[in-house]
Amino acid sequence: MTDRFFLGVVAGLAGAVVMVILNFLLNLIPGVQMELIFGISKLFVPQNLLGTLAGGTIGVIAHLICGSLVGLIFLVILEKTGLSYPVLKGAILGLGCWFVVNGLIGKFLDLGMQDKFIDNILIMLIHIPYGIITAWIIYRYHPKTFART
Repeated sequence: MTDRFFLGVVAGLAGAVVMVILNFLLNLIPGVQMELIFGISKLFVPQNLLGTLAGGTIGVIAHLICGSLVGLIFLVILEKTGLSYPVLKGAILGLGCWFVVNGLIGKFLDLGMQDKFIDNILIMLIHIPYGIITAWIIYRYHPKTFART
């Protein structure tokens, strides 16, 4: 893929789709109440629409857009550090995203991120596949590695 901008957006979008699916699947477990999509929808939806289908839809769309933008950041980081070890770098970058989003931005914007331990751990764990998938797609379809295949 020669268009690097499109590569970063598609890689981030693919990782974000997997993350949304894992979020919905893990919320089916009794006792788990991850509000990852709900937290993002708080930024864009009026208070009376939170928790509704409209609020959830806006939350998913916003999450996919944020995932695409972070994919661009991943692309730049992987180009600066090299394209080797994409799975390991992806896992580390996914954990970094969890730290920045839930630890810094969530507290700064007072989004009321998860209070329960299990929810925090599961949110951290679904950021790892996001990073791995995003980094692997960038590695696989980057012009430098794509030309070698």
